[in-house]
Amino acid sequence: MAAEAAGRASAGEAGFQLLAEHLPDLILLAFDPELVMWAATGGALRARGWTPEQFVGLTVPEIVGSTRAEDIDACCRTALAGEIAQLDVDGYDDPSRLWSLHFVPLADAGNSVSGGMVLCRDVTEQRRAEQLLEASRRQLAEAQRIARVGSWEWDPQNDEVTVSDEFCRIFGFPSGSRWTMEEGIAQLIPGADLERVERLLDRMRTDPSPYAFEHQMVHRDGTMRTVLSRGEGVVDERGRVVRFVGTDQDITDRRRADAERRRLLNRVYEAQEGQDRRLAADLHDGHVQSLAAIGFKLEQARLRLGGSGSPEVDELLWQVTNDLSAEVTSLRRTIGRLRPLVLVEDGLEAALREEAKSACNRAALVACEVTSELDGRLDPVVETALFRVAQQALANVVDHAAATHALVAIACSDPGVILRVSDDGRGFDPDHVQVLGDVTSFGLIAMQERVEALGGRFRVTTAPGQGTVVEARVPLADPTEGGGG
Repeated sequence: MAAEAAGRASAGEAGFQLLAEHLPDLILLAFDPELVMWAATGGALRARGWTPEQFVGLTVPEIVGSTRAEDIDACCRTALAGEIAQLDVDGYDDPSRLWSLHFVPLADAGNSVSGGMVLCRDVTEQRRAEQLLEASRRQLAEAQRIARVGSWEWDPQNDEVTVSDEFCRIFGFPSGSRWTMEEGIAQLIPGADLERVERLLDRMRTDPSPYAFEHQMVHRDGTMRTVLSRGEGVVDERGRVVRFVGTDQDITDRRRADAERRRLLNRVYEAQEGQDRRLAADLHDGHVQSLAAIGFKLEQARLRLGGSGSPEVDELLWQVTNDLSAEVTSLRRTIGRLRPLVLVEDGLEAALREEAKSACNRAALVACEVTSELDGRLDPVVETALFRVAQQALANVVDHAAATHALVAIACSDPGVILRVSDDGRGFDPDHVQVLGDVTSFGLIAMQERVEALGGRFRVTTAPGQGTVVEARVPLADPTEGGGG
């Protein structure tokens, strides 16, 4: 049998050797109809220190031992029948290795199947990499599901968009959906955001820089979803955009929660302002009038006593009258803070000028200027919120800043209005304030909540010895409009 196998080997060894040279990671085994191997070669054979003599003359099932002999036998019979078979088996001498075996038929000169060939490849590392990749994909899919983030990739040259399974799930499309960019925009982008998205798309064709913006997208069932989109381009060696990758995060529920929070905060502040107005009215119509009447009676008593009373009594009555007058003035100031009449009658700019003048006097500032770009009145709710922020910021200047100059500025921007209150005082460390809990005494939380209740943004810029800038940006449009459905 060995001599016969050697004869067949001498006839076909050159061909197998040539094939093996082009496939250095393979072991090639040729077998006859009795499954006896008559040739063994390949780069992987030599790399492991094996020789052809260790295989030639053995039957193919013998190379894996008894555990998979029947499976090997069946695959060899399949190849002899003219079909291709594949089988993964553990290594015989090293069971920790995984081998992939492909069984193919071999034809003779008359094109009849005269035997078969086994292509053996060690796929241990490949399978491990595939398993790790699959695990990573599962983890990514789970992370996307939890965060409600769908990912996508756009090939500008072929105009093909591929999307993740989570993207499909978020917007109600079958898994594995693909579109051209034009088809995707037509399906997913509502008319209100179409112009913005098309402008971004034009930029993406040539500019790979990252972007992030919030907009609306249409679910397959027609409902609107609020989405935070992010993307970044990939360029080739010549700097051309060849790919764009990005994510769309569904933040609809978050935006609804934000809108509900703003609504509740507005209700709270409306109730607070109403309570302050009622309290101011009660103080003015009741206590102030009563104290004024008492002061008038004291003055009358002092005058009637005249020269008949003792100087000590006259002096005491005079001090009581003056103290009472000071308390009435202080009470009127409190009423003014509770219900700033100038804000109601003359608007935000006039109210800010009056408040700045008061702060300048109380803190002995060199100057407390007010600048304004306003042209007319704002919505009363916006005016009240900005005035309260400025009022608290100026109170902080008076109580904490030790400043010499302060500035209250109102600027108009395209989407809204910006209030800045700045001073040249001692400043503070925001992190230290947060740790100590002094943020409440500074009124920062109340200011921030007032601004965010209107869909705005609040920021404090400060550092020890560098003064403080309090900034409130408030949109003039209703922030709850277009919140998605």
